Amino acid sequence: MNELTQRLRTFLKVAEHQSFNVAARELDIASSTATRHVNHLERQLGEPLLVRTTRHVRLSPAGERALIRFRAILAEVDQLEDELETLSERVAGPLRISVPWRYSRLYLAPLVSEFMQCYPEVALDIVSSDQRVDLVEDHFDVALRIGHLEDSSLIARHISDQRFVLAAAPSYLAAQPPIHQPQDLEQHRLLTFSYTTANHHWRLVQGDREHRISVRARALRTNNADILTQAALGGAGVVVQPLWAIREELASGRLLPVLEDFQVTSSDFDTGIHVVFARENQHNPRVRAWVDFLLARRERLSC
Repeated sequence: MNELTQRLRTFLKVAEHQSFNVAARELDIASSTATRHVNHLERQLGEPLLVRTTRHVRLSPAGERALIRFRAILAEVDQLEDELETLSERVAGPLRISVPWRYSRLYLAPLVSEFMQCYPEVALDIVSSDQRVDLVEDHFDVALRIGHLEDSSLIARHISDQRFVLAAAPSYLAAQPPIHQPQDLEQHRLLTFSYTTANHHWRLVQGDREHRISVRARALRTNNADILTQAALGGAGVVVQPLWAIREELASGRLLPVLEDFQVTSSDFDTGIHVVFARENQHNPRVRAWVDFLLARRERLSC
């Protein structure tokens, strides 16, 4: 409540009870504060609103007119406050979301219609791309992120862990030198994902040993995970992919795992899947609805 509406409410209470003391008790303020509120209104209007005696307080002619107007003004203020409170809790309006392409196709797409049924007044704008976006500059409300979270200014909620695997087509492995140790990869055609190989290395770990394999200027570098998978299936080389992304290809034998005894990643080993949003959006009802919706369906989004 701002200062002006406090003064108006004080005047109405004093007029109703014809007493500063009773009005002050009901409003839970000091009598001196109630007096100050009315005095300020009188100075603003340039007219006395109340006639005061030692025993009684009554409305002046100007006060009688002000009483009618002030009641109408406060009724409008109360109605507006109620409308704004309702609007702030109503899940409606646009929601712009960034999601990785392949993950969205395999995991998120089946859930979109369910969210729309739960929140029919939300207008979704889903941008599916493997490019890492800046939520503020690119005007996104929320994003799904896979891998290391670099921007600490964002709020992140963990959805799932994931594991990466090295894989290649049987035809490729049959025609190339065998791969028994990480160093053997130096002789092979490597297919790399642009957004997770900024340092141009794959990292392989076994126990306390870590190997870094250079992927600079190798066979293929792309920002599209589907191109990587299709190239690997066609026998173009060895690829690092999340297990969830090539689970079906591994199960069918169209791709075979390589160096299974090693943990592998094309970036950092902080490889979880998170839903992220800017701090200023943490009370946005549409963002809260989307985040809560995903968290409630972690099992269906897990890899």
